[in-house]
Amino acid sequence: MKNLRTDWWIYIILFIVSQITAIVLAFAFSLIKNHQVGMSGEYMVTALFLANVLAILLFFLFRPHNITWASTVAGLRGSMGRRTLLAFLLALPLIILTNLIQEAFLPDLPNLLSDQDMETIMYNPFGLITVAVLGPLSEELLFRGGVMNGLLRKYAHQGVAVSIGLSAAIFSLVHLNPAQMVVALVLGIMLGFAYWWTGSLAAPVCIHVFNNSFACLLGFLSPDDDSLIHFVGGPVGAGLLGLVSLFFLYVGILAVRKEGLKGTEKA
Repeated sequence: MKNLRTDWWIYIILFIVSQITAIVLAFAFSLIKNHQVGMSGEYMVTALFLANVLAILLFFLFRPHNITWASTVAGLRGSMGRRTLLAFLLALPLIILTNLIQEAFLPDLPNLLSDQDMETIMYNPFGLITVAVLGPLSEELLFRGGVMNGLLRKYAHQGVAVSIGLSAAIFSLVHLNPAQMVVALVLGIMLGFAYWWTGSLAAPVCIHVFNNSFACLLGFLSPDDDSLIHFVGGPVGAGLLGLVSLFFLYVGILAVRKEGLKGTEKA
């Protein structure tokens, strides 16, 4: 068991197992209740909810020894609390800019989730909780607390950028949806940096919850077209928002550099 707790790849397997198990259970529920195999909206939400709950449970079953409640809470206190806040504030303009750039220059990336699928998920309480809270929590536990935690040890001599880059690439690929992969890659880099820099899962969890909640909020406020560019009134509004975001991103980078770029290594 000790080796499993230090091998980064085990957490990818746990993620895949949780997804497959949840889908099988959802199909089984459908078969029992409706006497036919199918993935209706109700069972799609059930599968998502079960997958994330199972992923969280599996993480704690194979939890790395250095990931504890105390180490996570420490990221909200003192100097680490300041770093967590700075990482969060740095992530906000980066998330906005990434979404604007993808919408402007990569609008035709295939999206495996239809508008109807998204409406089914977001207008279901369990679906909304899953997307906005449970999903970010389970993914941060597995991909930062598990995968990146292990990569930081494995590639300790190659530099932290290797671990951040690899974990972000893996995080992007497991989404399996081209429309999500670009944002997931950039977000994964930010989440990896936040985890390394603060030494706690608090920062990446907060950033990830904001990212997903922000996407849900856009869907509710602008159901006909949930793009950020449409929400801010078109290209002119998007340009102004982009400039403001660039300014705050620059300010955030300066604040992070002033705080110091030395990360908090996990024991």
